[in-house]
Amino acid sequence: RATGRGFTIKHEKFAELFRFYAFSHFYRGVELSFLLLLFYAYGTFSWCNCSWMLEADFYNNVEPLPYEWKTRCYANFYQSCVLPTNQNYGIMSYSLWLIAATWMWAPFFFNPSGLDWDKCIDDYSDWQQWLTTKNDSSESWLGWWANELEYLEHSTPFSRLVQFVRKTRFLLVAVGLYLQMMFRLAYTEQNMTVADDFALKPYIILGALVVLLLILACAGYASGRVAKKMTFKQKRLRKLKFHLTFAGLAGLIAALLYFNLRTIVEIALIVLLVAYWVLQIAIVRLGFRHAMIETIAALFDRSVGWIIFGPVLFIAMFMPFLSAFQQRVMFNQAFTSGLEVSKLFSNDAVTKPDPAPKKKKKRDE
Repeated sequence: RATGRGFTIKHEKFAELFRFYAFSHFYRGVELSFLLLLFYAYGTFSWCNCSWMLEADFYNNVEPLPYEWKTRCYANFYQSCVLPTNQNYGIMSYSLWLIAATWMWAPFFFNPSGLDWDKCIDDYSDWQQWLTTKNDSSESWLGWWANELEYLEHSTPFSRLVQFVRKTRFLLVAVGLYLQMMFRLAYTEQNMTVADDFALKPYIILGALVVLLLILACAGYASGRVAKKMTFKQKRLRKLKFHLTFAGLAGLIAALLYFNLRTIVEIALIVLLVAYWVLQIAIVRLGFRHAMIETIAALFDRSVGWIIFGPVLFIAMFMPFLSAFQQRVMFNQAFTSGLEVSKLFSNDAVTKPDPAPKKKKKRDE
């Protein structure tokens, strides 16, 4: 789908932009931004370019382990062996950041009054109403989401298998984060000796994650079996219990770790990635007409919406001059011609009525 760069004077609401660009641009932009942040947090931008033979006498001509030589190389030969290999993260990733930003925010830049504060507030109210409306039309999130996934009902087993393999990338990223976190927690000293304080901690964390996945699966299965027999209050109570159980177990997992911000963020990312992977696999396997699937999907879509719309609200509130700059860029030719651009897309524009036709004078016979 296009990103809305055609000339237009009509302001499109955020709910309409989300319906049109979510699957084609917004999801991809958020995923690419997340991967770029992971690359910044865990990427390697320098390495030791020298052989351990420089310190052969120190190691008694016995080749050391890679991490041992890396530690000594960084400590003693940084200027000669490490510094020449330094690479800048910004230079390596700026083009991908431009692509991600274009996918996420280009529709707003080319949307008339897209950065106007009053319009943003109206868009926010309309978006919240669209999320909470429950019907089968595109005027509600549920109807739009079901329509976007309707192709799964007509897909072949092979196409479902291909989609299953594609969605496995979220699980692989979660496993990579878990291994990185365990490596950091288990090896505390620079010489990489295993910590002796609590050797079972990695296994407890892994077991807690497995239990969390089982709870998600069991809750989804149970909700599908009993949803038809429950009243509205019972459904709300069931949802509350599920959320409290999920939050309690996530807090328990966080309590098992070393209490620092980085570790808590890592475990939260792992849980979210695994939950999103379970959601995608459940959609492929069970379909999208499931109470638990719809609830989790709505939560993730709301999060994506805030990631996209949050910076727009911030710019509209604290940088109002960008709205005038946007109008100038979009309607530069109209400004040059001396037109008042605000009247082109204002809602209170009134057209003057046509003057009454004059009566023709009768000719003298």
